[in-house]
Amino acid sequence: MAAGPVMRVVIANRGEVAGRIIRACQELGYTSVLLHSTPDKNTPAFRMADETVELPGQTPLETYLNIPVVLQAAMKADAQMLHPGFGFLSENGTFAEEATNAGIIFVGPSAEAIRVAGNKIKAKELARKAKVPTVPSYTGTERDGKKLLAEAKKIGFPCIIKAAAGGGGKGMKVVREESEFNELLDSARREALNAFGSDVIFMEKYLEHPRHIEVQIMMDSKGNGVHFFERECSIQRRHQKILEETPSTALTPKLRDEITSCALRLAEEAGYVNAGTVEFLLDSKNNFFFMELNTRLQVEHTVTEMVCGVDLVHLQFAVALGEKIPLRQEQITQRGHALEARIYAENPSKNFLPSTGRLGQVILPLGPCRRFDFGYAATDEITPFYDPMIGKVITWAPSRAENLKRMHATLSELVIFGVFTNIEFLKAVLENAKFQNNQVSTSFLEEQFGEGFTAKPLSQGQHEFGREATQAARAIATGINGSHGTGLQYQSPWTNS
Repeated sequence: MAAGPVMRVVIANRGEVAGRIIRACQELGYTSVLLHSTPDKNTPAFRMADETVELPGQTPLETYLNIPVVLQAAMKADAQMLHPGFGFLSENGTFAEEATNAGIIFVGPSAEAIRVAGNKIKAKELARKAKVPTVPSYTGTERDGKKLLAEAKKIGFPCIIKAAAGGGGKGMKVVREESEFNELLDSARREALNAFGSDVIFMEKYLEHPRHIEVQIMMDSKGNGVHFFERECSIQRRHQKILEETPSTALTPKLRDEITSCALRLAEEAGYVNAGTVEFLLDSKNNFFFMELNTRLQVEHTVTEMVCGVDLVHLQFAVALGEKIPLRQEQITQRGHALEARIYAENPSKNFLPSTGRLGQVILPLGPCRRFDFGYAATDEITPFYDPMIGKVITWAPSRAENLKRMHATLSELVIFGVFTNIEFLKAVLENAKFQNNQVSTSFLEEQFGEGFTAKPLSQGQHEFGREATQAARAIATGINGSHGTGLQYQSPWTNS
């Protein structure tokens, strides 16, 4: 990609997301300006950015979801471009519109496209218009609980309630019986309001044991569109993906052509520009149904980059600047197999209870075909204000079987002290015979680990080594900032002790 003008890019996000975008800015010669909350001061992204601007506050609503505050900070920073990352305001049409009106280039689709494609109800209507298969659903505007129950009965139980304004499993409830409908409807609305600022919901038929397949697309303003094939995201806990891979062994070449063609047709119908992800459910008979169009990059975009040999953030910037996509569809191929594992600060032995505290030693086992996108490093603090994901481990190998071994070895060598993590749980999934044989669905974890998970006990030596490393990290943190590193409860010296 040809070198372009030097730009000042404001990044309105945090953690590994912000770090990923900052790296792209560094490679392109752009100046990165990170907007950060008070708790996110002194994180890796904070240290990487060329400049930083603090958003006073701690919670997402006070900071990363506060449109006036974010835009004021962006204008104060004299930004020419604004990258929203993924999550937070990345799918907010008002945010995109106000940034554009302020003369800032929004790195993403237009406000109109976000409102149409990003709204799950309008997106389903769009899919039907584009002749893309959809599941039976209710996408009306009714709010009365009794009338919504009647619509749910028409769809048939089990049905699923979803937030119209967002995704990521928030505001999503599976209703299996009529008696639980009202309670789950209220719960879905509360979650949706807290996460996306809107409690509008829609309903659709819940498919039992489907696979979750999504297609990465990129569209430019010149009328060109390409796809970067599919990702399989069936391994989910509470509708949150934890393991993602590409290619999917569930797709035949014919089925892959059909599903990717549908994704591009939908994007063209929407007049979509920039990166997006079209998500589908695949049933046991290889019928696929449109689920939603996420108007942003996904957390799992990394596996696509590994297999296709592209930098999707670089392409996002180029398209935002009005450039043509520098690739033709026939130039984009799949090579080998990539797998991503999300590392969370949580305790699988206690129903995945989030774990907070200051990290002790963190050892990333670098090596060929291994990538680490982490939002935290040693001495950084995991706070209760945000999603507890520490980072992502991505591996590549010529085949799926080889890559499962590589990922398992990488996770076995990964060390994180100071908080509980899900590393041992991820290894248990990789060791599962059904997973190895690709017998998966979105209910895989519930079926295989429904009785809970108990981590392997640690040796006394591991406990002592972890305790010493954590105490050393606290001492370092105290030296950096006396207000931190004290008064923290000791939790775990190792992963899942």
